[in-house]
Amino acid sequence: MGDQTKIAFFGATSMSFGLSMLRDVFCSGELRGSTLVLVGRNPATLSKTAELAKLLNSKTGAGVIVEQTTDRRAALDGAEFVVNAMAIERNRLWQFDFAVPRKHGISHTLGENGGPGGLFFTLRTLPLVFDLVREMEELCPQALFLNFANPESRIILALGKYSSIRSLGLCHGIFMGQGDVARVMGLPSEQAQVWGTGLNHFQCLLQIRNRSTGEDLYPLLRKMEKDMILLLRR
Repeated sequence: MGDQTKIAFFGATSMSFGLSMLRDVFCSGELRGSTLVLVGRNPATLSKTAELAKLLNSKTGAGVIVEQTTDRRAALDGAEFVVNAMAIERNRLWQFDFAVPRKHGISHTLGENGGPGGLFFTLRTLPLVFDLVREMEELCPQALFLNFANPESRIILALGKYSSIRSLGLCHGIFMGQGDVARVMGLPSEQAQVWGTGLNHFQCLLQIRNRSTGEDLYPLLRKMEKDMILLLRR
């Protein structure tokens, strides 16, 4: 990557992924000379994000060319990477994904990626994603589609079945898992060294070790997990 590489970032004003995406781009020396096109529907919020991106670019000396547009086709034309962080009224509709199934006796965590809530989310999100992907097939068929948006696994599964576009789902689950297992064991997060595998929300921690001693921490995690379950059942 580098010179002449064009990255189109859809959903650039996302509260969940906008800032973290900018952080990663401007901290990567490999992206120096590339063009980052920020894409959004609201010109006002998009301009604010672009101002921040240009400030970070200047402060870090990242050497990235920052552009902004509300024109989806212009952003896609010639892109090598397309990053998706779009959602439709996420917070308002997300509440329904959880509350409606619960009203009918089905309780699940968040209702975002699995169960009936995940199905609702999928049905309203896939048309949005495929509108974008069909234009990719026309304007940048060799580009790699990097998906941050949920329902992660279902979007990638659908693209694999119904589109020729290469796609990959990325999630911070491994890093969250490191913090979660450390908390269960009563350890500082940095003390738990993990080896993980899997993308698209199918992560598995293959090894959990004490970073200082190399001790296998899986036995301790299993014990602490059983203790927590017994405590919750009381």
